[in-house]
Amino acid sequence: MGSGRKRKNIVVPDKKKGGRFDAKETASTDDDPILFSFERIQSGQYCFSGLDDDHKVAAADAIFKRRQLRWSELKQAGRHALGFEKMPVSQIKRAPVPKFITEDKQTLLVCRYKGLAPMVGYRVRQIFYILWFDHSMNLYDHE
Repeated sequence: MGSGRKRKNIVVPDKKKGGRFDAKETASTDDDPILFSFERIQSGQYCFSGLDDDHKVAAADAIFKRRQLRWSELKQAGRHALGFEKMPVSQIKRAPVPKFITEDKQTLLVCRYKGLAPMVGYRVRQIFYILWFDHSMNLYDHE
């Protein structure tokens, strides 16, 4: 688990390594479970804090239901069920796209959390970074 010293089951990183990660530790496949991150949620109308209580509960429940699923299982599930669909960034019409969404991240993922209401984000390895909760169904043109 690294060459750092252990302190009660916590690995303390070795300062001599400079914070680098071994490729084996960061590699990810579709067999990994999905992890959700609120770290990149955008402020404004589509932020988690802007949701009413029903939508907050539904969002938490949707994440809870997916917590042990693998990415491969999400890919096989229906897009209006536990699965997701892909969407080009260019479809976002009513919120500014964050500057960290670069040319290599021009496809977003859309998961439903309350009926057809989507949470929109992107994937890096096994993490789904949520950007917006489209509770009013007007963040982008729904087809």
